[in-house]
Amino acid sequence: MKIRNQIIGLMRFSYPSKGGFVKSGDDPEAQAKRLYDPARLERRFDLFEKLTLPSLLAQSDQDFRMVFLIGRDLPDVWRDRLSDAVAPLAGARLVSLVSLPHYLAVRRAYAMAEKDTATHITGFRLDDDDALDIHHVARMRATVEALLPVAGPELPLVTGCHRGYFLERKPGGNEVFEVVEKAPIGLGLAMTTPKGVSENIFRRNHRFANQWYNTYTDANQPAFIRTVHSDNDSDPHASGRIEKSDWSEVGPVIETHFPFKAAMLRGL
Repeated sequence: MKIRNQIIGLMRFSYPSKGGFVKSGDDPEAQAKRLYDPARLERRFDLFEKLTLPSLLAQSDQDFRMVFLIGRDLPDVWRDRLSDAVAPLAGARLVSLVSLPHYLAVRRAYAMAEKDTATHITGFRLDDDDALDIHHVARMRATVEALLPVAGPELPLVTGCHRGYFLERKPGGNEVFEVVEKAPIGLGLAMTTPKGVSENIFRRNHRFANQWYNTYTDANQPAFIRTVHSDNDSDPHASGRIEKSDWSEVGPVIETHFPFKAAMLRGL
């Protein structure tokens, strides 16, 4: 059988699910009130439009779909702003759902983006305040194509990265930390399965992916930028080595692997 692998990214854009959050409970009304707070959404859009979306638009491999999961009750002004922002991204699709259990919502969103011709689905995850390096999708595709025949095309295969940067927002100028994780980071982490299998990368805690699945993470490429700020839902700590870096040293490296100028990131 010839493998036809389809890559689908999924972003939960302030979706008020039942479960899936660290800092709030399962009450959808309370979640929606917090998530749809205009000041909070303005801050999220600021990072999304300046950091996350440009990293998707700059991918050297554009043959992927990107699903933006939103709540059906997201106010029109924010829905329209998101729709306009992602319009240049060829594979973008907004999926609006009522508040559902987290994993059920994610499964439905992935399923709505699948192609009939695909034999396998590689689904990756990305938050709306983080960025991927410009060759992330291309490297993901090549890695899966190389490893899937070895791991077994009928088994789940997890692929990702664990070298990148934490960008900590500071009033006096942002700080950057070079990170090499020792456990899989959720940012850009992907799972490949035969089409029709309901399991996807959101099924397990990403830190423990290698306890459940065949897992390969790239330690060589600077593959992500994770922002650290007051709106983080989870505790943004590195599981491995983290070193504060000097902008003059890491700036040229970042500019090589990401579509950003170091000066912009420092003042973001």
